[in-house]
Amino acid sequence: MNVKNTSALFHVNQVLLFLLLLFTLLYWGSSFLIPLALGSLLAMLLAPFTRQLERWKFPRLLASLVSVLLTVSIIITIFSILINQLILLGRDLGSLEDRLPTMLENVYIYISDTFELSKEQQEGYLKNQLSLAAGGITNFATLLLRSLGGYLVNFMIVVTYSILLLLYRGRLKNFIIRLVRVQSKEGVGEATHIVEKTTQVASSYIAGIFIVVLILSVVNTAALYFIGIKHALFFGLLAGLLNLIPYIGSVMGSVFPVLYALLTHDTASAAFIAGIYFFVIQNVESYILTPNIAGAKVDLSPLATIFALLLGGFIWGVAGMVVFVPLLGIAKVVFDNVDELHPYGYLISTR
Repeated sequence: MNVKNTSALFHVNQVLLFLLLLFTLLYWGSSFLIPLALGSLLAMLLAPFTRQLERWKFPRLLASLVSVLLTVSIIITIFSILINQLILLGRDLGSLEDRLPTMLENVYIYISDTFELSKEQQEGYLKNQLSLAAGGITNFATLLLRSLGGYLVNFMIVVTYSILLLLYRGRLKNFIIRLVRVQSKEGVGEATHIVEKTTQVASSYIAGIFIVVLILSVVNTAALYFIGIKHALFFGLLAGLLNLIPYIGSVMGSVFPVLYALLTHDTASAAFIAGIYFFVIQNVESYILTPNIAGAKVDLSPLATIFALLLGGFIWGVAGMVVFVPLLGIAKVVFDNVDELHPYGYLISTR
């Protein structure tokens, strides 16, 4: 084997070893890294607003506090609305008791004709599944209550990280520039340009994602209201927020209102119209909104997006499904602006 092939093989082994160590660190350090990643994304999102406050003569500490606390207030308001709407939805589900016997009877007849199962067999199976579901719901509720304190602590950690990262963002930038200066004085100007461009594009990209979520929440709520589906505000907000999870979230957000329409309306027309609407809006989001608002400067291929989505879910669960795609978008900005990393940017791009 010649020297060139040996060097190439050594380089590949280095990359594989780096990926192995990186994924191991991400997995075992999730309790520390997830709040840090969420806090970093929130700080990037709020950086332009914080700089605007500083231009208005706000001290940096006050500007950081105001921007983060204002965002926290908005988040708390949104989740309060969702919880209140969920309580109202739970009360309305009690009115389905009169409709369920007729619906179940039709289902029984269909299953009996199709699969030759008696009504008694179906009822036994249904009771067994309901018993398992009730036990699962009880266990989930208990686990949720036990974990509530942990969620609140993690939320406060994310808020603290965001404030501190906004407060010390200049020092972090200077640290990177000084690190480059130690290695190569000629690369200081290029490093400064890369850091500034990465921060700018990352902020625009993350802000674009949330703008898309806001647009979808408003449009979904209005559409469901005009279709005649009750609790349109809850289903519209839920579908918009679930869109933070690419591909999977939009499908999940459309299933709930369609099923609710089937259960609460005498005919399937409302559910059918809602299904058509979500099919159209998902295509509008995929081909118009996200590419032009969030993806104008960061162009990720569907393959790279799905890979980041699945890998994030495997390593960090739901938090990873939300965080890994924006982090990959930020990484692509770095790849596109560092000559040695251009091939990796090309690999995850559609261009």
